[in-house]
Amino acid sequence: MSLLLIAGYVIRPQIERSAADTAQTIRNLQLSLTQMDPFQQILFTEALSADDERGMLLTDAAPDEAGGPRSWFKEYFLQILSEQYGITGPDVLIDGEGRVWVRLLTADQPYWLTVRTLPATDPVVGVLMASAVALLASLAGGITLQRKIARPLKHLEDAVGVMSGPSYTYENAIHSPREIAAVSGALKDMSHRLQTAEADRALLLAGVSHDLRTPLTKLRLSLAMMKNSDPDLVAGAERNVIRIETMLRQFLDFARGFEVEETRAVPLRPLLQQAIEASDRPDTIALDAPTNDLAWVREAALLRAVENLLTNAIRYGKAPISVSARTDGGDLLIEVRDSGPGISLGEARNLIRPFARGDVARGGEGTGLGLAIVDQVARAHGGALEFEQAAEAFTACLRIPQSRQA
Repeated sequence: MSLLLIAGYVIRPQIERSAADTAQTIRNLQLSLTQMDPFQQILFTEALSADDERGMLLTDAAPDEAGGPRSWFKEYFLQILSEQYGITGPDVLIDGEGRVWVRLLTADQPYWLTVRTLPATDPVVGVLMASAVALLASLAGGITLQRKIARPLKHLEDAVGVMSGPSYTYENAIHSPREIAAVSGALKDMSHRLQTAEADRALLLAGVSHDLRTPLTKLRLSLAMMKNSDPDLVAGAERNVIRIETMLRQFLDFARGFEVEETRAVPLRPLLQQAIEASDRPDTIALDAPTNDLAWVREAALLRAVENLLTNAIRYGKAPISVSARTDGGDLLIEVRDSGPGISLGEARNLIRPFARGDVARGGEGTGLGLAIVDQVARAHGGALEFEQAAEAFTACLRIPQSRQA
């Protein structure tokens, strides 16, 4: 746009003025030469040649280099001379120094007149050079400004990226620009508020765990001492105590989360075998996993997730049930498959939400947190919980990236 504006409002008017001056000079000299006799023309030619400024020359022939390639600037100049002043054809030439040569016809002999009306250098080249310098300056300034802004933004990005848990403390080290410093200060305040909320939550969970487990323990002792009471009544009470403890553990696991646990290399097959043995019907579950493979996982979290999947398979699926482990690219896939019809994939995804319960589970002993905890474990590993429904099988799959964890 700058080049177009300069060409239209600066260079073009200058060319038109130069063409008008040239045409006027040529007409005046043409009129003067036609009124001179040959001797006066010779004296006039010598006088012009002796001028130190050499702004105007009158010779018998044009130089050989005149009439060479022309730039847009020169072409437009000749076009103005032709269209507006009638000076056209082979009688007008331009040499390499920017001089305009015009042939003047007199009664005795023709003369070639040159007038310095064009600049020695093409102004378009000068404009292009100035534009190039301006562009380089703009790029340098833009890069400097971009780095000044990008550096604190990258600092913010890195800080947000490592804020995987409320335990991370963000330190405000950005002071400019003002807007980014304000965002950094807000992030620091949020970090402190999250730490405070995490501390309050940990205190609340500790209090709930202590206050509920203590009476449950006393209730267990009381049931153990009721040897002569109704056996069915005692057995029902014990089942209710176990149910309360299970629900309490589910609530605490979900509220506490699994991000705090460190990732480490764990033997995979023994971990899955432990989850199977902790289930209600370990004899109906088959295991297919490599013997010596290690997995980069949060051990307690993964164990809890597999136990929950096995509990759902036993409670709502059909035997036989299998647990398998394999690798897919850089991911570890742990699949729990039962032989029941399962549920639709849309309903399965809905059950991931906390306290969501399907039609089959209603009236059961679930808390609505089983799949939510499994999904929480998967996301703590940077993975996902997936489902697959077939004609006579339903599969829940834990996908856990290994390269990033390692």
